[in-house]
Amino acid sequence: MKYNQLVILLFISISMISCEQDPKLTAITYDQMMEMVEKNQITIPNDVIYYSLDGKELSKEQRKSLSNDLPFADWMIDSDSVLVKVQLQDSDKVRIAQKSTPLLRNGARDINCDNLGGLLQNIYLRDQDSRADNLNVASIDEANLTAVEQILGKCGMPAPESVGKLGYSAIWLVIQHASADKRKKYFPMIKKGLEDGLFEKQDVALMEDRMLMDDGQPQLYGSQVMMNTDGTYELYELQDPENVDARRKEMGMGSLAGYLSFFNIDFNVPQKE
Repeated sequence: MKYNQLVILLFISISMISCEQDPKLTAITYDQMMEMVEKNQITIPNDVIYYSLDGKELSKEQRKSLSNDLPFADWMIDSDSVLVKVQLQDSDKVRIAQKSTPLLRNGARDINCDNLGGLLQNIYLRDQDSRADNLNVASIDEANLTAVEQILGKCGMPAPESVGKLGYSAIWLVIQHASADKRKKYFPMIKKGLEDGLFEKQDVALMEDRMLMDDGQPQLYGSQVMMNTDGTYELYELQDPENVDARRKEMGMGSLAGYLSFFNIDFNVPQKE
């Protein structure tokens, strides 16, 4: 009996020592892993184990079906840069976290007013990609807004040669997707940018309509529609509807009836010549 107990204790002790001697694994991202592959700095054995969100080992067939989630996984390497296992993560949560990180680690000190193209392109892609992926979360918009406010605070409205057309689209999108008070704060700067040929007329019209709706006032150009509880749409209140197409034409926009047809909304108000 004592012999059996001694054997069991010895087995437990050896197991504990073995666990303590297991190499500590480090999680790297997919991009980091690919960079190490390109530089021949990582070893990827054939027996790497892939785990699902709930920690279950995946078969080869399951791995193939989840291949789109691999860029958002944790790639676990040991101290010798050998890939040991791959742990899948919630791709939506990972993407939100990636897109919510501050773009300027050192705030305005990282801003070069003469070279803003790359930064604003990153902001534009963050805004559009998050919406295309249905990741419309406040943390992404907040991170983008923080960066745009730091740019405008340090540089004012950037010069065309430092940003390009996409840069102005990024600035407009971020402010349009911000809170009502931010739209009101920056709209004079946007309107001045329109006079200087930096922004599109229709974009300014959309922001103006949005601001009127913010204040509970009728809109001018008919760009704002509301979704009902049954999933149908209706046009938000419109002032002087008989002249709306004339106003829209001035802003480079097509007829309101044509625009509203995309929302299955009929607009039959006769227009004045």
